[in-house]
Order: sequence, then structure tokens, then C-alpha cells
Amino acid sequence: MSPRRLCLSLALSLLAGRACAEVLYVPPTGYRHTERSGDPAVADSLSTRAIDAAKQGDLSTALRLASQALYRDPSNQALRRAFGYELVDGEFLSGYQAKQHRRGYAWDPRFGWVKPADLTRWESGERPAGKRWVSLEVDRDRHADIDDGWQVRTDHCVVTTNHSIESATRLAAELEDLFQVWRQLFAGYWLDERDVRLALAGERSLPEPRRPFRVFYHRDKPSYVEHLRRRQPRIAETLGIYFDTAREAHFYHSDDSTKADRLRATLYHEATHQLFQESATKARSPGESAGFWVIEGVACWFETLRPTGPGMYAIGAGGRLRSASRIESPRPIAELAALGRSDLQRRGDLAAVYAQSTALVAMLMEEHPAAFARYVRAVYNRRPDAAELPRQLGISFAQIDLAYRRYASGRLRELAEPAAGH
Repeated sequence: MSPRRLCLSLALSLLAGRACAEVLYVPPTGYRHTERSGDPAVADSLSTRAIDAAKQGDLSTALRLASQALYRDPSNQALRRAFGYELVDGEFLSGYQAKQHRRGYAWDPRFGWVKPADLTRWESGERPAGKRWVSLEVDRDRHADIDDGWQVRTDHCVVTTNHSIESATRLAAELEDLFQVWRQLFAGYWLDERDVRLALAGERSLPEPRRPFRVFYHRDKPSYVEHLRRRQPRIAETLGIYFDTAREAHFYHSDDSTKADRLRATLYHEATHQLFQESATKARSPGESAGFWVIEGVACWFETLRPTGPGMYAIGAGGRLRSASRIESPRPIAELAALGRSDLQRRGDLAAVYAQSTALVAMLMEEHPAAFARYVRAVYNRRPDAAELPRQLGISFAQIDLAYRRYASGRLRELAEPAAGH
């Protein structure tokens, strides 16, 4: 089946009962996937539906539809403006891309920001060092320490690495996609209804984070452990980590193919922590007294994110949902919601708690997405008590428990394993 047919098949299956994972479209960012040819008629219909959703206050649906519309027709100027792009010398560029363009740089998917006249030298193995050019070997020596690592900046992140400029470029582009997916799913977390409505009406662009997210990519695990052991004595037990007070995420490169899936899941997990933490206005030790389940649950849910084609992602199947589907006696949701950070982390059944938290996130994202986004925002921006969840959902804990048991016995089993071909 072609990517286009598969894409439409997935979309239809979602509309007909959500029989597989959620499918999301990343609008062309200029960093990662090749732009497709335009499909204006489909894009116009999607755009109209996005505007209607925004007027009704359904911000996530609005951004998902608008993103899909721009994916379908990258030449749509109104949507380009809504997502912060401007037409510069006949090319749509984001804010940071336009800045780099004015400095004489263009994005290359292998090397990051390069002056076009210098591309041949890059391809031959030379690297700039101030006003001179050096060999790959000399360049590696110059960046051998992570504190002097290569740096690649995009609109929403800056990656520092002592592995290679190529790896930093790939990771930065991947994190740009992650940001686009996260912004669609949790539009109500940090965007106001007015922001989205005015952007889709063509009156302004969507607000952007104040500063890029800082990510460090170490050349290997020994380098990662050596650099971070003083900050986290148990760092050798991790595959990646986010330091909320320092606002830094750290990961490492591995050539071990057996670790690839776990490293990718960890990347999405920790980067999701970073997106929520640094996009909140008052985030200081969120979930300290209650609600910590959702901080870990939503990051675990993002572990299921996977690409399904150029500019296409699926989320919400497999991963820890497999373990959750095997829990015979799930914990009462009131008990889960009451757990603070230290309470949750001290539990002997931590893996089961994480699994059920992931499944509860999956359920709430399907059945109460707008209210759930408000609940996550409440946990990050203030210190709510355990009753915040039923307050936001407008139903009692008993009703949430009933809904979860129903979900666990039916829908969750479908999502425990991604369907063939999905």
C-alpha cells in the first residue's frame, strides 16, 4: 500500500472507531521531510474544519486539522503565516530559518547550517574552524569534549554533541518533529483559545516558546556517565535524563541495534518532560504533593510515538500499554491521583503504576482531551490536590474507575499491540 493510501486508511479507521493508534501530520518545517505536492481542495476543507474547531474551543483538533491541511498543501500562505512562516526570496521560512538566511546560511539535512558556497568543502570532508578550514580529524579533536561540542540550532531546540555534526543535525530535526506533534496534541496546555483562533483566522502567528530547548547528545555511554555522574550518582542505570532545574536533556549515541527501540523511547520520554516543564509558566517541582502519575504517564505515552512515513507519526499503541492490558486489578484512580513525587517513586510496584498511568493517559486523550490538557496544566502550574482530576473532567472518581475498567477490558487490549501494517 502506498504511503498516501495508508495515510488515508489510517485516518478513516480513526474516524470509524479509532481502531489503531492516533495518526498525526507534521507540517513541512524545512528541517526533515521533503515537501509533497499540493492538494489545495483537501487542504481548504481541512482548514475550514480547523477554524470551526478553534471557534468551539477544541484547540487540539484545530491544530491537528490545520497541520494536516498544511501537510496536504505546503503552498497555503494563510496556514504558513499561522505557523510562523514568512515568504523570503520565494521560499517559506520559519523565524529562525529567516534569520539564518539573512546571515547567508541554508539548512542542509546532513550538516545543519551551511553557507551554500561552502557545501562542496563540507562534502569533501573539510570543516570550518574560525576563518580557516581543517580536516575531519582535527575537527573531531576540537570537539572531543561535550563542553566544546558541535552545536546545531533549530527554531525550538539547540543540540550540543561530541559525537558528530551529522548526528546533531539529525537529532535536532527529529526534535523539531516531536515539538510539532506535542503542540498539536496539547494545544490547550500552553496556548490560549484566542491565540489559536486568531492564528487560524490569519490575524497572527501561533506563539512560540521563549527560548530553545537545550539537548546534549554524548558520543557514547562512558562519555555520558563520566560527564553526569556528579549530578546523578545512578546515571549509569539510565538511557537518558532530563534535569528540570538546569533545563537540560542528556542522551547518548549507541551502535547497539538491540538498544535502538529503548533509546528512542527514552528520547521521547525525557524530551516530553522537557516540553511540558519548560513551556509551563510556573513549573516548580510539579506533582510534588499530588498528581505525579500524570507527569510520568504522559511521558510514557509519548514513548509509543513512531514515524509511519515522511511527515507522518502514529502514537498511542504498544509500549507500556502492553503491560497495562495485563493488570488484573487496577488501582483505584483516586489512589493514583493522590500520589506525590516521592510517594510514587518509593512504591515497590512502580512498573505497574507507570503502566496503568500510561493507559489512563491513553483513555483520557481519547475521551476527554480538552479537560485532560487542562488537568496537566493545573499539575504543572500550581499544586492541585488529588480531586483536581474529577473537577476538570466533571465526573466523580467512581465514574472514572468505571470508565477505566471498561476501557481496560476493550479498547486497551486493541492498543496493547499495534495492528499489522500500522
